[in-house]
Amino acid sequence: MRVVATGSAEQAVSTTTRHPSGEKLFDIADVVIDTRVPAGDSSVPLTGHQDTIGPVSTMAFVTVVWMTITTVAELLANRGVRLSIHPSHNVPGDTTARDRLDAALAEYKRRAATL
Repeated sequence: MRVVATGSAEQAVSTTTRHPSGEKLFDIADVVIDTRVPAGDSSVPLTGHQDTIGPVSTMAFVTVVWMTITTVAELLANRGVRLSIHPSHNVPGDTTARDRLDAALAEYKRRAATL
């Protein structure tokens, strides 16, 4: 199994590990995705204040996750794989979203039943 680590490389190099091996997750991961989040996870300095505000790690991580999901979905669809997708219910005029969601959930339940 391959290990994929997602996080701030700047934070990783600016801290010391607490693990007895002396290694950090980024050291042992097969793939590292740097979110480019600043160390300390804040983005806005305030005049006259020691602390900065505006954490961005959650937004960066969610963006990486969705970019990964959509890329994998594109690759699978291009290979002819039929995907079970949770459709948006916000598309104007779309009256089939509920039926497609029901079909996707039925497929998930079928697959999960064997686990």
